[in-house]
Amino acid sequence: MSAAPPARAEADSIRCDNAVPGEKQLLWGDLHVHTAWSLDAYAFGAIATPADAYAFARGQELRLGNGEMTRIDRPLDFAAVTDHAETFDVMFLCTDPSYSDHAYCRAIRDGHREHEGRRIFTDYLLPIVAQSPGRKPEICSGAEGHCLQGNKGQWRRVQEVANQHDDPCRFTALIGYEWSASPGGRHWHRNVIFRSAEVPDQAFDYRRYPKVAQLWTALDQSCRLEDGCDVLAIPHNINWSDGGGFDVAEETPEQLALRARYERLAEIHQEKGNSECLPATPGDDNADCSFERLTGNFAQDHVSGAGGEDPDDRWQRMRSTYYRSLLTRGLLEFEASDRALNPLMLGAIGSTDNHLGTPGRVQEDGYWGSMSMLWQDDAARLGNTGYNPGGLVAVWAEQNTRGAVFDALKRREAYATSGPRISLRFGVVASDATTATACNASEVDFKVAMGGVLVDSPEPPRMLVLAGKDDTPLARVEIVEVDVQGRGGPGSRYTLVADFDDGTGSACRVWEDPEFAPAAPSYWYARVIEQPTPRWSKLLCERLDRCTDYPDADRMTEERAWSSPIWYEPTSTR
Repeated sequence: MSAAPPARAEADSIRCDNAVPGEKQLLWGDLHVHTAWSLDAYAFGAIATPADAYAFARGQELRLGNGEMTRIDRPLDFAAVTDHAETFDVMFLCTDPSYSDHAYCRAIRDGHREHEGRRIFTDYLLPIVAQSPGRKPEICSGAEGHCLQGNKGQWRRVQEVANQHDDPCRFTALIGYEWSASPGGRHWHRNVIFRSAEVPDQAFDYRRYPKVAQLWTALDQSCRLEDGCDVLAIPHNINWSDGGGFDVAEETPEQLALRARYERLAEIHQEKGNSECLPATPGDDNADCSFERLTGNFAQDHVSGAGGEDPDDRWQRMRSTYYRSLLTRGLLEFEASDRALNPLMLGAIGSTDNHLGTPGRVQEDGYWGSMSMLWQDDAARLGNTGYNPGGLVAVWAEQNTRGAVFDALKRREAYATSGPRISLRFGVVASDATTATACNASEVDFKVAMGGVLVDSPEPPRMLVLAGKDDTPLARVEIVEVDVQGRGGPGSRYTLVADFDDGTGSACRVWEDPEFAPAAPSYWYARVIEQPTPRWSKLLCERLDRCTDYPDADRMTEERAWSSPIWYEPTSTR
């Protein structure tokens, strides 16, 4: 057997003092953070660098561009700064370190200084990422080689900062970037996250690799396991995908295999809204799919316009790329492939998509709004309450190192929250397990943990949900289940497993699906919901005594956590 590549060998040789072989730790992180090295963040007033962002994640106070000071409520265990690769060259040439005197660059710097973020966003960023793939920034016209070197230079800086702030066993800084495909203003974005310091020599961006299959191919060719490189591409903000970015019915078998290899997770909660599900009709406000719903997208409206499309048709198209819809499409593709491959086995994570360099800053109290709201006063923020502070990703990993955190993400032993640090475990347990026996055991013994696959079961599997509160008591534990029942198509339902009128600090239940169909491909995931608490907008309107003036701001919220699913794959159709 050949020796492991140096980067991977070094990552895997670390043994933390608090690590116990075979036991998992709960670690908290944010895998979607932008700094002043992203053009849109810079345009709207961000001044934090990636180094500032990693320091903030570990508890250091940060000054924002408007002079306000902010601090995370508790340090994170891991983070990745994911600045937009499409403008790596622009930011390298127009700001630090080059500060080119080109008119294009001067206009961007002037817009940043004069708080003209919207103009810079629409006139300089959208033409690059939303209007025509491959369109060059003016500074790159006739100088593509210069800009390619700028892209590579910025990518080297990204790596250097992450490597400098990675502190094994205490804080993990993962190397990453964002591939920001936005055709017509739609968000088909992916965060590209690497396992170790072994990475390609360039960041593959949407301008040069305008199709997601081209991104996978480039990663497949340049990030090889035998060289110590491994990588994930994580879709996010899929509530703004508008039906695109997941064209599995048109993809070749080779492309489907690459999708299944690299896209093992989806970010289902961030500051631009929740992506779990949309109801069948826009007017349905039932609790299942109404949490932090945000379907409006300025970029799409600006670039593509409303058009004459039937609103119901657009609603169904938007709905098709929400998380639950994608998981269900995966079951259908599994059936269509004669049960050979499910290309949409997506675990669930949350993150912030914060554009001010403040990873993990998810507190409702004191939230200032999205990046475009930095320079607004509080009254103006009350008129723009669709955004939320964003979410977090949790992993069950053996220790806090790059290798262990990445491997937990890759095996989908990860879950999402809307901000609070709710502890959550979910998985299949022994067939004779009961709530009494499983919940009183000294150790959790999962036959299949969250993110895993159960193959062939003649009897209904028994599933354990184990949850603990953060600051707010828990109100409900639910399990969402979808199966493909022969020719009847997919059926979706959610079951209330536990309900606590007065709230509880912890919940533990063993549940068995009463409608389990042994021949039907299925998935299940757990959803844990807190007791209602005031949303950031309510806290703000109460502080200003303006809730009567802004009734949309006067809202409570039910924060929550979502486990990665467990999939069921029967080999027989009977």
